[in-house]
Amino acid sequence: MDTLYDGIAAYDVQDYQKARELLYPLAAYKRNAEAQFYMGMIYFYGEGVEKDIDQAMEWWKKAMRSGHTDAAYRLSEISTSTKTTF
Repeated sequence: MDTLYDGIAAYDVQDYQKARELLYPLAAYKRNAEAQFYMGMIYFYGEGVEKDIDQAMEWWKKAMRSGHTDAAYRLSEISTSTKTTF
């Protein structure tokens, strides 16, 4: 778990390259919901990577399936903000 906390700490101090290096293996291979959420944040805001909303949504969907409520909230915000109401 230290790697998760180290990844989040790196994200918090805006060392996005280190954060991605630490969080990606946890998100992709260990299916850690918190790491998946932060991977979504990295792609959503383009922090150290090219901004990619679709990639962010994929990470958040994975996190949401594991019960991560903040990821579910982010996804709902995207879906409601992109709808046009007439």
